[in-house]
Amino acid sequence: MNKKSETEKINILFIIPQLEKGGSEALVYDVASRLDRDLFSVSLAYFNFYGNEKFRDAFQGEGIRLYQIPKDGAADLSAMRTLARIIRENNIHIVNAHHFVSMFYSFYACKIVNRRKLVYTEHSSWEVEQVPLRWKLIGRLLSSQLDCITGVSDDVTEALREKYNLREENAITIRNGVDDIEGSKETRDIREIKNEFDLASDTKVVMTVANFRKVKNHLFLLRGFKELLKEYDNVRLFLIGQGTESDPENSEGDVRSYLEEHNLQDKVILTGHRNDVQDLLSIADVFCLTSYREGLPVSLLEAMSAGLPVVGTHVPGIRDVIAHGESGILVELDDRKALKNAMAELLKNEELRYNYGQAAKKVVEKHYSIKQCVGRYQDLFLSLIGH
Repeated sequence: MNKKSETEKINILFIIPQLEKGGSEALVYDVASRLDRDLFSVSLAYFNFYGNEKFRDAFQGEGIRLYQIPKDGAADLSAMRTLARIIRENNIHIVNAHHFVSMFYSFYACKIVNRRKLVYTEHSSWEVEQVPLRWKLIGRLLSSQLDCITGVSDDVTEALREKYNLREENAITIRNGVDDIEGSKETRDIREIKNEFDLASDTKVVMTVANFRKVKNHLFLLRGFKELLKEYDNVRLFLIGQGTESDPENSEGDVRSYLEEHNLQDKVILTGHRNDVQDLLSIADVFCLTSYREGLPVSLLEAMSAGLPVVGTHVPGIRDVIAHGESGILVELDDRKALKNAMAELLKNEELRYNYGQAAKKVVEKHYSIKQCVGRYQDLFLSLIGH
């Protein structure tokens, strides 16, 4: 395919509510940074920034133009006008808005500049279901005029169809994807990583990667791990992620209080935000994700891609990925005994860990590769322009 000049390229604007390294932001980064630059010119707009300078630098390092849009309240006309100006000045052809709030502002901004192609991507069925009635009616009106609606999993897509009364062809699934971590990584030596955290070579590691938000249900994981310690002393729990002070759902304080109350500070390691999650996964024996709900969790896919056996709660988004008894173990919400038993079963059985881990890796390779994900988005964008 011939290389296009800058004026011939398709100009894409991605919009996300905040620039914080969570699952949806990571997906936007992966897609935006991998689109064919001979065909696309890429920009990103966001409303809130939580101080993750390295993540912002990562976007800019890929040649992606960034725009922060001040927003005050639920329907800020000034923010709509600012977004419209960005669309106009960059001659944006397609806007890909992630989450409902981004779609709402994008719709009216596109109207102001006399229409651009608009794709709405949703990451969570729970977010769809929680849209209040008045916004549901607005959502139905807006969604009927969008060019395409996508969900990151079949569960999310079905929730969109039901909430906004969409025909099947008007909402499609483009599954999240991740790199082949085990096949592509150049990790630090496992001994070096364990030394960093003062771990003996034979210490077992249970790990989760999730920012400190109440929806991630860290306290359930801690309660199950506390029960596990009654049987296994030589094991540590790694909580990788951070909380945001301004986030009303921030649960970091609750986690720290629980650790102090139950004297678990030496058994549970809070790493904060890390840019070397890929390396840290290499020392894990078991990966757990105990959320109340998920869309299609990137952290879970990355763990599976790394060949780790996984334990997850039996909720949408997680149960869509883990085949119970084949690629991992599912437990019911807040059943701490089942969670403890699942972790114990995997820690004591190396062969089972290996078999589940290899099965998990194959699931990701077949259904959730980032190459497939980016290809679907790229094909969608090209089809909207008539290529």
